[in-house]
Amino acid sequence: MSTTHTTVTQILDQMSVIALDCSIWSGARRLKPEDLVLGKGGQLPSDEVVSLGSKKLCKREVLKPFHRLRDQACRLCAREGVRFLGGYAVPDQSISGLSLKLDQVQQDFNQEKQTFLTSYDQHIQEWVNAHPDFAEAIRNAVPDVQHVGQRFQFGYTTYKVVASPQPDNLNQQVNQLGSALREEISRDAQALFEQTFRGKEKVTRKALNPILRLRDKLHGLAFVDPGIAPVVQRLDAGLAQLPNSGALEGEVLTQLMERVLLLCSVEQMERCAEGLTAIDTSSKGKLVKTQVAQSPEVNDTKLQEEPVIEKPVVVPEETNTTATFYF
Repeated sequence: MSTTHTTVTQILDQMSVIALDCSIWSGARRLKPEDLVLGKGGQLPSDEVVSLGSKKLCKREVLKPFHRLRDQACRLCAREGVRFLGGYAVPDQSISGLSLKLDQVQQDFNQEKQTFLTSYDQHIQEWVNAHPDFAEAIRNAVPDVQHVGQRFQFGYTTYKVVASPQPDNLNQQVNQLGSALREEISRDAQALFEQTFRGKEKVTRKALNPILRLRDKLHGLAFVDPGIAPVVQRLDAGLAQLPNSGALEGEVLTQLMERVLLLCSVEQMERCAEGLTAIDTSSKGKLVKTQVAQSPEVNDTKLQEEPVIEKPVVVPEETNTTATFYF
């Protein structure tokens, strides 16, 4: 067995993949030529009803709970894992807790589905009443409630990935996990810095929550790349120096911002792995050679959910069972 294959196998042995499967009815149907009937005074249908070749059959607001739950599931997976093979690579020790949270999302989704289907006819009628000039086209396009019910689905699949005898393609995907992780952390840290730290002279201790969330994600996935652990070590060295209470300001805030700026840059995280990075406190953030400090880890902290910008993912058929896939 080659060294590369051995390393890939060691990584795969410590993680599983969670793939989300979520579909949501669009609340629209294809626009037909006969639908474009001029209303009173020769007016075209409103953009609220007709757009880009489709006609809407109900208010957008009644579908928002489903999109919110889908985005919540993506955030939960992104907090613990990194995008991989159409899903999220998640440390095995995090699978149980994450599955419980996704089970709750699934339960909430199904409850919202039942509520929507119960009021389906009412939603359609309210939309018809709001657009009487387009009422006939709306009624002619309305699907039956059973068809609509099949368009709402939420589930997830948890599986282990095992390398095949010729794993070249898989090796490439696994070897990119470290880079993907740093990219995701950098993106979230930049958003955090802009929203919470830029231009601030004082912040509350709540500002630590998203930093700890990013730290815990790096710590949990450190096995995917040897360059991740030094970044966690550098973070922990700074967090260990924070006071136990009170607002964060002055030199304490400056040092905390330096750690956030470290996470904002993929290049600085990579240089930190080589023991070369120190963040200059100037606005230009110059790099200075130094040695990474040694310090004990801070305790993992259970946090409230923080928003993470994620594009929705719709992946394989719903099931909550565990499977093995060969690549």
